[in-house]
Amino acid sequence: MKSILVIHPYFGRFPKMFPFWLESCKLNKTVDILIVTNQDIQSDSDNIIIKKSSLTQVKSELEAICGMNIWLEKPYKLCDFRPLFGKLFSEYTQKYDFWGYCDCDLVFGDIRHFLTEEVLNNHDYILGWGHFHVQRTIDSKFDEVWRTARGLWRNIGWKDVFASGQNEWFDELPYGVAGRYYGLYPDRCWMGYTDNHAIFESPALSQLPFQSLFNDYTLWKSWSCYQDHLNRLPFLKRNEGGDLHHIIYQKEGIHLFTIGINQENRIEKREILYAHFYKRNLDIRISNKSIFIIRPNAIVDCTHLSKYILMYYAHHPSIYWENILYRINRKLGTLKKKYLK
Repeated sequence: MKSILVIHPYFGRFPKMFPFWLESCKLNKTVDILIVTNQDIQSDSDNIIIKKSSLTQVKSELEAICGMNIWLEKPYKLCDFRPLFGKLFSEYTQKYDFWGYCDCDLVFGDIRHFLTEEVLNNHDYILGWGHFHVQRTIDSKFDEVWRTARGLWRNIGWKDVFASGQNEWFDELPYGVAGRYYGLYPDRCWMGYTDNHAIFESPALSQLPFQSLFNDYTLWKSWSCYQDHLNRLPFLKRNEGGDLHHIIYQKEGIHLFTIGINQENRIEKREILYAHFYKRNLDIRISNKSIFIIRPNAIVDCTHLSKYILMYYAHHPSIYWENILYRINRKLGTLKKKYLK
């Protein structure tokens, strides 16, 4: 079995759904997780590795690797330096066949169910949207790739990306290092698309019910990040059909499922690699971290899902009420700034 290390640096207070992410990591016992943090955290799981550090220390080490001064005043900027994590944490990564990184505003399913030995044997660069990614540790092509990649929002090279005070999404598709790797070596990439859908879910914050830009055809058609790059990134192409609607997610031990209504108006359950929530504010209403349901604004206990209950969860009235309150508070905040200057 090919060994995998997933690296997650996090400086500052952990988000409230962090324990659910951590538990989903623990359940994947054959995948090691390196958490680099300035927080006090303990784990009794053999596959969780804790490294105490600071943002200042990481900045100094990255500057030594880059040979230049970099901008790293806020932890979120670390995303732009993800392509260098293999070197930054080489004392760990050199012991593994693959290394990668992920966000912690997500819940993993069974990683090995999707990252099979066949996938790992035949590819060097796997996934690429930034939520979760792994790549081969010994890869002579990679220096050429990241040094010739560009930022996502602007056509700037790595030196300008690393000196920039804003996040340039240097690691992510449709440009970034992921897009560059695919452009140079498409046969060595596996981006997690199969059967006309992505193997992961990432419901957009702008959609109150769960709708993933990666798996909802209506959203996909109107999303320029897909449509503007179909010729350059043909794996993004898809056909209409097979989508699920009125979606929730269900965690059952190591496994994670999308559950929704299919085109035949029946409940359908599909196993997925992960669900990513874009810092969505989920109300935590349970203590069991391995068996639960995630509805669009809460993590709740599992229950038998009839079609009526599924629809109720997927469009829970509190979702819309909370959104109204959010908009009111945001408007009041704007007015306060305007008239109390």
